[in-house]
Amino acid sequence: MPQRALFGAGLLAAALVAHTSAAAQLTVTVDNLTSAKGTVRVAVYDEASWLADEPPWGAGKPVPAGTVSLQFDFDVPPGTYAIAVLHDENDNGKMDYRLLRLPKEPYGFSNGVVPRLGPPKFEAAAFSVGEEAVALDISLRD
Repeated sequence: MPQRALFGAGLLAAALVAHTSAAAQLTVTVDNLTSAKGTVRVAVYDEASWLADEPPWGAGKPVPAGTVSLQFDFDVPPGTYAIAVLHDENDNGKMDYRLLRLPKEPYGFSNGVVPRLGPPKFEAAAFSVGEEAVALDISLRD
């Protein structure tokens, strides 16, 4: 399985970053950060773009020393989405792997989905956004 298949970043559609009156605030809190290395990257996907091969991560923040959680804010129109998070500790823009294609860097998905033998299905990580603000917590796993 290509490494991009598990952690390829989804295109954030222009609508995801557009600031319109129909957009809702999506707040993603990423916790369980265990090192101050690198960058935490968050990608918000719709079903059509779920774990796409090439696009860059939608939002990223360096991890300040002593930080155990980071917050990311997105404006999204109503719809169904899923999130993938990568703590890119070596800041190379991709997931790195150990032997047997096991992730080497911390990662997480919305709904606390734990992948089994490949990337999770969109439906497992999906959540709905209406016109009201939505807040999600995603704990990283090693």
